[in-house]
Amino acid sequence: MPGSRQVRFSTQTLLVCTGIVLLSGPLWAAFRATWPVLVGASFLGGAGLLLLWRRDVLSVRAVLWGALLLRIAYLPVGPGLTDDLYRYIWDGWLQWEGINPYRFVPSDSALVSYQDTSLYESLNSQEYYSIYPPLSQLFFALGGLAYDGHWATSYYVLKTLFVGVECIGVVVLTRLTSTRNVLLYAWNPLVLIETAGQGHTEALLALLLLTAVWAVRRRYGACASLAIAGAGLVKIYPFALGPFLLRRFGWRAVWPGALLVAGLSLPYAAPYAVPHIKASVDLFAKLFEFNAGPYYAVKHVLWLWTGADWSKTIGPLFRGLFLASLPVLYGLDAWYKWSFRRACLVLIGTLFVLSTTVHPWYLVPVIALGVAGPRPSWPWLWLGLCSIGTYLFYVDGPYWVWIWTGWGGATVIALFRLYAPGLRRYVLGDYRAEPSAAE
Repeated sequence: MPGSRQVRFSTQTLLVCTGIVLLSGPLWAAFRATWPVLVGASFLGGAGLLLLWRRDVLSVRAVLWGALLLRIAYLPVGPGLTDDLYRYIWDGWLQWEGINPYRFVPSDSALVSYQDTSLYESLNSQEYYSIYPPLSQLFFALGGLAYDGHWATSYYVLKTLFVGVECIGVVVLTRLTSTRNVLLYAWNPLVLIETAGQGHTEALLALLLLTAVWAVRRRYGACASLAIAGAGLVKIYPFALGPFLLRRFGWRAVWPGALLVAGLSLPYAAPYAVPHIKASVDLFAKLFEFNAGPYYAVKHVLWLWTGADWSKTIGPLFRGLFLASLPVLYGLDAWYKWSFRRACLVLIGTLFVLSTTVHPWYLVPVIALGVAGPRPSWPWLWLGLCSIGTYLFYVDGPYWVWIWTGWGGATVIALFRLYAPGLRRYVLGDYRAEPSAAE
């Protein structure tokens, strides 16, 4: 009995300490000078989550209430870590002014009457067309409705909306996996920073992808179709997941999503919309690079070998490799009868491995999918944690160490999981076999 009380006490102490560390995150995120502390607190909080996961003592109610409390704590954080929210508000504001957000770049002379604002000055992409699909634009319009000449009101309206939908995503996650796995997403430092802290659209994307996984497991083909179509209308790449549904449900998984895409795209339909979106996507792919470990590794090897900068070649080549990999992934899914969750995780993971830019918030969906099965995807969880460190690039702190530690560590963990199953079970615990057809 004394031993039992000691374990219970130590678990309570661990829970309190982990909670305090995670709740301190908003304070460190609010000031650029304390971003190094934010990184350290994130790793400390991540270690606490791992220990809590190992002990598996929290109820689903405790995890959900903790998730809500942590998101409320992060809501007041301003847009210091990213400036994407300014573009969200800009696009939403233009819509209420009767202007299609895909028509002009913000610096266009046609928008001169809108450029004498602090919102315009805060944009980081004044020379680029908007790349956000229609469902994202509808959310931006809700934020733009609150625009009163200053961005703050719209910013917090948008963040509240995204936190609301992401909380629903956490609830959906409880229907897909164990409580201790839900903990790894619901209290994850990166997820908290990027959803409640910075209000990225990945909050909505995570909900839709998890809903699709839930619908496939329940054999609700139409619901899964709508969820994947909605995900593609938030970020374009989930449209590539459509063929996975086609194999499982046939054409009845096509028409609901197709109708949703047509209906939500209609208000923004114009001859210039697709060309302008494509132009910006191409420019971003060619000009930007961040936290892309495999890309940097290939680039560095080629530089050592030839003495030349191959970045303008590697980017398009990687994009071509990803497109070429799609039929292979669809074939592997059909041959090995992957679960839908696993198929989605492999495809999106392949996209990120072959990307030139992997901002920290990009990883929110793979973290959600990675914990939705019986076995957490530890490589993505590790990479997500290390990606928080890349924010130090903006305050002249260490940058490359986080890339090599993140991607290198993820590779080591993946190899460890692949080649040392006996040792893995000893360290990480026993697991049930992952369902396949049921997913």
